[in-house]
Amino acid sequence: MRRAGDGRRFGALRALAFAGLACAAGSIPTGRLVTRALTGRRLEDLGDGKAGSSNVAHSVGWRAGAVVLALDALKAYAPAAAARLAGAGDGAVAAVGISAVEGHIVFVKGRGAASALGAAFAMDPAMMAVGCIPLVGGSLLRRHAQAVAVTALALPFISLALHRSPRRALGPLVLVTALFAARLAGSGGAPFPSSRTVLWNRFWLDRDER
Repeated sequence: MRRAGDGRRFGALRALAFAGLACAAGSIPTGRLVTRALTGRRLEDLGDGKAGSSNVAHSVGWRAGAVVLALDALKAYAPAAAARLAGAGDGAVAAVGISAVEGHIVFVKGRGAASALGAAFAMDPAMMAVGCIPLVGGSLLRRHAQAVAVTALALPFISLALHRSPRRALGPLVLVTALFAARLAGSGGAPFPSSRTVLWNRFWLDRDER
């Protein structure tokens, strides 16, 4: 078992290196690549034009959407889990996972939900075992956007309930803050929310317009 001080010995330079690699992995546009490989078309020209697995599932098929979902989650989970195996503590693992999510949000222009899922699993599998209950349940009811919102809001509280550690809950809190910031910003070129209705639609329904 790793001792409490081992995370500190991981080192800032190693943490930065892992975070940089994670950001690069997160910037891979998996949805666009899978869509181009299967259809020869641009994902931006299909469905709602978004870069995530939901648009791929609706526009190309659920199998393609599932592949993109898994790849988007993996590109955050893999570097964060690798950092954990290399000796990183909870804070460094969270930073690496969040770097991958930010890479997806900034460079792919996606919402980052699938990548956040992978990052959260790497941070705390026990937290996500509980968090997956509303996520899966809402998705089965065809309320995926709302299920993501409820699960994201719940994660820091689930972490606190499981571990009684505000410090450990900080990683999930930063992660979900990045996730909701991407939702509220809307798709590339979308104007700032002009009303509470638009703000609510972006937050709860993940829609740019009313």
